[in-house]
Amino acid sequence: MFTAAVDRTFDIDIRTMWSLWTQAEHLGAWHRPSQAFGPTLATVDLRPGGAYRLEMIDPTGDVHATSGVYVEIDEPHRLVFTWQWDGSDHDTLVDVRLTESDGRTTVSITHTKLIDQAEADLHAEGWIGCLAMIADLYLDAETAR
Repeated sequence: MFTAAVDRTFDIDIRTMWSLWTQAEHLGAWHRPSQAFGPTLATVDLRPGGAYRLEMIDPTGDVHATSGVYVEIDEPHRLVFTWQWDGSDHDTLVDVRLTESDGRTTVSITHTKLIDQAEADLHAEGWIGCLAMIADLYLDAETAR
């Protein structure tokens, strides 16, 4: 199995970053690989064993949906959840770690159990895009990094 790992540091405190990952209205605002995608429909049942679902609309109008369950919740430091694209029978695992230093939060994403390097590269690219969306939506031009 293969892994995609990305991280990025933001001028956002850890509690705010936690809410961006765990509240449906925030998750729906940023969880997409680029501005070309429409807003994401997000549902969240934030508890171990609780389900989430994300429906992203690409520029052609096609819907790309993924869902899973929360495996581990350690507020505000760690969120682990399964990830399965609609139409796939393959579950993967996403581990999100938040680390704060001097009011800045580093988001580290490790997405495991991917089938091959090509799938790992695509997911890494998607996560990089999602993190860029957080910067675009929640930081002004002076603080974006």
